[in-house]
Amino acid sequence: MPPTLLQTLLLTLLTLVPLTTPLSLPPSPPTAPAPPNTSPSPTSYPKTLSQCPNALQNPSFESNLPPWMDIVTGSFQIRGAYTGLGGGHDGPHFYYARSNSSIDATIALSQSFTVIPGLTTAGAGAGTGAVVECAAWVASFRPGNVGETSVEVFLDGVSCGGARGLGISGWTRVGGRVGASELGPLLDGGVHTLVVVVISYGASEEGWQVWVDDVVVGVGC
Repeated sequence: MPPTLLQTLLLTLLTLVPLTTPLSLPPSPPTAPAPPNTSPSPTSYPKTLSQCPNALQNPSFESNLPPWMDIVTGSFQIRGAYTGLGGGHDGPHFYYARSNSSIDATIALSQSFTVIPGLTTAGAGAGTGAVVECAAWVASFRPGNVGETSVEVFLDGVSCGGARGLGISGWTRVGGRVGASELGPLLDGGVHTLVVVVISYGASEEGWQVWVDDVVVGVGC
């Protein structure tokens, strides 16, 4: 059976995503609209995820896009790190993409790193019973609620959880937890990769929009 589009994207990212560091003096992100305020953040999770050490750099896109990398299929008018009053999940900064495509389109937003705080060694965790939190906050806007947005978070190719059927929605937490023992053997050299995959299935002629913010990889969240 030939690989699916999602499998192809993950294989490409796990082999090609470089380790990078943020710019020391990044330019200010441009402005973008705020997401729709149609559904409140779930009360079972805190508004901010800063209470646990985060393996990711620039998790809320305050420093423009690096060290994040986004790979897309389909047509996009704009995409990248943006700022806007009330636009982010827990602040003014966020990742934003607007597509003008009515056909299926995909975003794979990824970052690679070597250490997950709370695990004994980079890439380790087998036999410790530790679990790793890997999640992101996502908002969606689809004019007329045509089609749907699907989001899934992966750590080292292991699914942390996903959400499907997003139309016009406020901030939604996507992801969950994976066992640390599932991670290390999947990559050589102890390099981990977090990927937020966004797929649009159909859309109106006005396209669709997505916001991503407050991405976390950590232990004890």
